[in-house]
Amino acid sequence: MKSNALSLLFVGLSAAVSLVACGGGGGGGGSDFVGAARVSVRSSPRQIDSGDRAQVSIELSDVHENGIALKIRFPSGLKYVASSSFLMIDERELDVTPTVSATDDKEDVTYLVFYLSQSQFRRSSQEYNGESGTLLVQLEGRDTVVDGEIEVDPDVDDPAEDNTAEFDLASPEFVSEGSASISVVAQD
Repeated sequence: MKSNALSLLFVGLSAAVSLVACGGGGGGGGSDFVGAARVSVRSSPRQIDSGDRAQVSIELSDVHENGIALKIRFPSGLKYVASSSFLMIDERELDVTPTVSATDDKEDVTYLVFYLSQSQFRRSSQEYNGESGTLLVQLEGRDTVVDGEIEVDPDVDDPAEDNTAEFDLASPEFVSEGSASISVVAQD
C-alpha cells in the first residue's frame, strides 16, 4: 500500500514538473510549440498612485512565422502612455506603436493591440534570435484599481486581413495566456 502511494506521488510530481517545464500546457519545447507565441508578463511596480507609471514587460518567444496580433487588456483605471512602447531584441530597441487602443465601457477595460512581424525579432537581416524579445509598455494610473490584472493574448496575425480592421471591440476573442497584478491608489 505504501509502495502504491509513493508511486502515485512520484507520478503526480513528474506530471507537475513536466507541466511547468513546457510552460503550463502551452505546448512542448522549442520546435514542438504550436501557437502564436509564448508569453510571460511582469509589471513593475505592482502598486502605483494615480499619476504614477508602471512598466509592463512582456517577454515573447517562439513568435509565429506569420507574425502576431499581441492583445493587451487592462483595467480602465490605467491608461497607455503614448510613445512609451518599444520592442527589445538583444540590446536593440525598436519603437513600436499599438495599432488599436480601445476601451470597453461595459467591461471597464482597455485593449491595446500590437501587430508584430516575425522579422522584427531578427538580430540582423539574416539571423533570428529564436524569434524572441521583450515588449515594454508604460501604463499610468488614473483611477482606483483594486486587484487589477494586465493580461496578454497573442494570436497569429491573419495576413489576408488588414490590421486596422482585424480587431473588433464587440468581439475581442481574448483568452489570457499571461498576466500580471496591478493596483492603483487614487489620491484625494
